[in-house]
Amino acid sequence: MRIVEKRGLAFLLLGILILALASCGSGKTAQGAASGAQEAKTVYKWKLQTWAAAGDSTYTASENLAAIVKDASDGRLIITPYNAGAIIPAGKEFDGVISGSVEAIHGPPTWSIGYFPGAVFFGSTVGGLTANQTRMWLNSDGRALAQKNYAKLGVHYVGALTPHNAEVFLHTKKPINSVADLKGMKLRMGAASLNDIFKRMGAAPVFLPGGEVYEAMQRGIIDGFEYVTPSVNWGLGFHEVSPYMYMSPSRAPTDAQALFINMKVWESMPKDLQRIVTLACDKAADEYYVREVKDDAEALKKFEAYGTKISFVPKDVEDLLYKTAAAYYTEQAKADEAFREIFESVQQWQKVCAQFGIK
Repeated sequence: MRIVEKRGLAFLLLGILILALASCGSGKTAQGAASGAQEAKTVYKWKLQTWAAAGDSTYTASENLAAIVKDASDGRLIITPYNAGAIIPAGKEFDGVISGSVEAIHGPPTWSIGYFPGAVFFGSTVGGLTANQTRMWLNSDGRALAQKNYAKLGVHYVGALTPHNAEVFLHTKKPINSVADLKGMKLRMGAASLNDIFKRMGAAPVFLPGGEVYEAMQRGIIDGFEYVTPSVNWGLGFHEVSPYMYMSPSRAPTDAQALFINMKVWESMPKDLQRIVTLACDKAADEYYVREVKDDAEALKKFEAYGTKISFVPKDVEDLLYKTAAAYYTEQAKADEAFREIFESVQQWQKVCAQFGIK
């Protein structure tokens, strides 16, 4: 072979080698860029304090929410749940999310009544919407009304994380046979609105966080209390301190602890993560509610087997409650424009539900 041909072949082989090396190099560069992008992924971390004390089954909803969000966001948002009192004093969760002490809370909207009286409608109201009706209302006008009003406080309302079946009317140490038996009874209430209503009915209501109820009953600080549903209350051992259990959907046809996010934190989040959190809240809420209804039926059997005296609230107590609550809500509606707007929205939705037989 001539020298020129050998040189041509050598240059050809050299060219192929250079192309091959370039190809390998570009592959590594692309892989490195992808790896770098992955390493540069922004990870958001939230502390979420729940209203629930240790042993309260509603705490599991916060854990489920955190798991759903982590999976759906591919680890871009990590939520760490804490039980009541872990970071913020129990009962002061709403103050904590306003100040930014925590990024998020899971707690009763009714605990924010001092800031926003209309918040009562996003928790529970006497003779109000049922759990199913509330869910529909929130997906209609309710959520937008909540977000509009909570935004004024620097908080984003996401949704009802733990919606409940009709609550137990009261757990008590002594029987209630008529309205007269309520007079002077020291009853734990979980909302300022209920405090006012039951005070007008002759009781002596006090506010206590859920984690303090058992000991308060045990020590005789209170004579009775309202709390959540049979399954939640059984899990907290309330059968051990309250021999009487009164049932009626009148006081709370439903109740719901909601998910709230500090507004600055919320607005700093990418839109897709905001959407993930909202959908995760709704998903966790549905799962929680279905499980709780089933557990409530089983819990009632456990209370009965334990020896708890279970009965319906006397009619005169129920009648007085409806009358007193209606007067209270009407007064509030006259005094507060936001309260009136939400109250009217709820009443309108009740009419729609009644029209179509939606329970």
